[in-house]
Amino acid sequence: MGYAWEDLNSFYRPTGSTTEVILVWHIATTLFHHQELIPPQQNNDAFKKNREVALALSTYCYYLVVYLPNLLPDEVEWTEKEVYERLRNQIFIIDRSFTQEPTRKDRCDYAMSSITLDVNSVLGKGVKLAKKLVEFAAPPSDVEGQDGNETQVWTMLSEFWAEMMLFIAPSDNVKGHEEILESEELITQLWALFTHAGILTRTKLTEWNSGNQHPSDGRQNSEITEIVNG
Repeated sequence: MGYAWEDLNSFYRPTGSTTEVILVWHIATTLFHHQELIPPQQNNDAFKKNREVALALSTYCYYLVVYLPNLLPDEVEWTEKEVYERLRNQIFIIDRSFTQEPTRKDRCDYAMSSITLDVNSVLGKGVKLAKKLVEFAAPPSDVEGQDGNETQVWTMLSEFWAEMMLFIAPSDNVKGHEEILESEELITQLWALFTHAGILTRTKLTEWNSGNQHPSDGRQNSEITEIVNG
């Protein structure tokens, strides 16, 4: 790649559950979206496409955490619920800081500027990562007229969320998917494809961390692996 995933990996390497990783990166993706570093009139097709993919998959993974947590890799469901509930409580605290119902933009601005967030919380980690994304995307201050890297960040985010979907889709939880077959969930459609191909279990993350090649395109040390497994 032409951009430095390693910078983000070295900056943020969570050791929590897949649920926590999804929540942290969903928060960061949402906060980054609301920064609008590139004026709308300068957005090119590649920028718009990657942003749309990243936002859609990020939102969908968040939806899975809230409504279908039993389909995620985490083994202990109460852990998933606990992580999500802690995040909800933190958002309620933000809402109480406003005299009227805040918009999503209000919440994002508050989170990005707050100095009272617990940096070890899911929300705090998401804000910290979002600030790193903004830093990476912003034009260099010492080079006049040079464009920033926002398009590249959206490319990174779209790839991250696509890999996350491919990571969480394989599963031996046949009952869980059968119960929602009629709803035509994306996760179940991917699960059916993997099952048809004989892939019933997820790749062990440790297998991607010892200099082994990335299973999809030969890259080493998968971005999603380093983020999930630290």
